Amino acid sequence: MRKISKARFEALSYARMPMVKILSDEVDWYSSNNNSILGVILRDRTDDDFVAVVLGRDEAGVFRWIDGKASIVSIDAARKQIIETILQHSKGGANEFPQGVITRKKNAIFEQVVKEDAMLEDYKLLSESEYFSPAKELVQEIAYSFEDPDGNYIQQFQSDGFNARMWELYLYAFFHEMNFEIKRDFNAPDYVVEKVGQRVCVEAVTVNPSQANFDEPEPKDNEAIAELLKDYMPIKFGGPLYDKLKKKYWEKPHVAGNPLVLAIHDYHQKDSMMWSRKGLEAYLYGAVRTSEFSPEAGLVENVELINEHRWKGKVIPSGFYTQPDSEHVSAVIHSNQSTIGKFLRMGYLAEFGRQDLNIRFVGQAIYGNNGIQVDFDSSIDAEGYEEYWKNSVTIYHNPNALHPLELDLFPGVSQVWFEDGKFESIKPAFYPVYGRTYYREKEV
Repeated sequence: MRKISKARFEALSYARMPMVKILSDEVDWYSSNNNSILGVILRDRTDDDFVAVVLGRDEAGVFRWIDGKASIVSIDAARKQIIETILQHSKGGANEFPQGVITRKKNAIFEQVVKEDAMLEDYKLLSESEYFSPAKELVQEIAYSFEDPDGNYIQQFQSDGFNARMWELYLYAFFHEMNFEIKRDFNAPDYVVEKVGQRVCVEAVTVNPSQANFDEPEPKDNEAIAELLKDYMPIKFGGPLYDKLKKKYWEKPHVAGNPLVLAIHDYHQKDSMMWSRKGLEAYLYGAVRTSEFSPEAGLVENVELINEHRWKGKVIPSGFYTQPDSEHVSAVIHSNQSTIGKFLRMGYLAEFGRQDLNIRFVGQAIYGNNGIQVDFDSSIDAEGYEEYWKNSVTIYHNPNALHPLELDLFPGVSQVWFEDGKFESIKPAFYPVYGRTYYREKEV
């Protein structure tokens, strides 16, 4: 057996009850040599004693409780207890510890169910390239605990729904990281999550390539990006968001009276998620902000209100949060990092796949609330480097929401709201505005 990192334990324990993390502090993490048993030592915050918990893979591939002991008086005694318990359950070399209550098959997400000519190139890259084995193994691990109410997730993941299904998986990992209890009892919206008595209902949506010659080629410089952000991108974001608004999820009994959130990611071009975020903000609030820096006043923000967006003959009203029925949408969640590169970094940090890679995350970030973008170049192997699913997530709050989303449900997440003609925001200590993943084999 061996000690493992917190990142690896987190990636292997998606069936854990969130309340455990709220009531206790995790101290140490362990794994059997064949990776079929996990152990964690908890410090009970109320009684100030320790708990040794041992988990084993069930028949669906999910780690669940198989043994444990509470009320241990010292950390040394807890370590002795957990080592003995893991070794005891490891004696037979078992790879599986059936619970006897599992009603679904193991989610073998990479077991081929579609013809090869139906697979997207990104799916083939993830499933076949050894360089992306950390991402592939992490995706498989998350999928073991992933409930599929519609029954077609794997088929879509392997074909033309790859990006949308990756976004759903990213959100699943994000909500887990935020300590929500995830309920998959309903077909729509995609997620019903709960924490401290508050239910939040979330529908995932993606920006996809248009079919009618509307899309523009990838911009070649910042001037071209600025032009596309004025009207083109607000229209690209506006279409799928408005389509979801027409679904009227708030009329469903399990949604009524609770915050409803739309979670959106841009996949309409290969790299469009790198630069398109500001177009979403402009469309949601019908306002564009620009910043100027002066030595006397520091960073000064100017706001321009917008009535509509026009592009190639298409016209839509600006200000999603001012449209009829939009008061039923509490917020829009956005990320630009539901990519293979993100899963590669997170998988590598969790010790999945080949570990002989040199991986760097390079881009621009904002540190804290100063609003200034600066370059960063981070080695994933650097001592103390940490990364989370929440890092690139932004929540845009609706100032007119009937059921506002509580800010403290999402600690450490970038949050934006617009009231009285002014933008306000909370930025975490590290907020990557955009970034690319570079990888190569380590030099021997």
